[in-house]
Amino acid sequence: MKSKMKPYMAYSRCAGSLEGASLIYAHSVKEAKPVAWKVMGYWLDGEYTDLAVCLLKNSDHLFSQANKEKLEAGIPHGIETPQCCNGCGYWGYEMNKAGYCQDCWEEISDKEWIPA
Repeated sequence: MKSKMKPYMAYSRCAGSLEGASLIYAHSVKEAKPVAWKVMGYWLDGEYTDLAVCLLKNSDHLFSQANKEKLEAGIPHGIETPQCCNGCGYWGYEMNKAGYCQDCWEEISDKEWIPA
């Protein structure tokens, strides 16, 4: 029986995650890295060894962006450009229906934060 898939962030070690990162769904880091290379290897300046993959803990909200069929079948896959916050442009945070992370929403609105 396969373990539950987990969300991972893949990025260039040399450039850093702020220069670009992809969202990968896999059962382990070992499984995620080759998937990440297929998803984003063409835009990395470095080699396969430059590719870093790290587990995103407490990020169950990221499963809403996964390919549902692949997720249910346990097929590792990636999202080259995950949904980003309309304010800061980062991804990985839980967004509200307006497409903002909590920090940005608090800066631009006096309305209550309600995640999507």
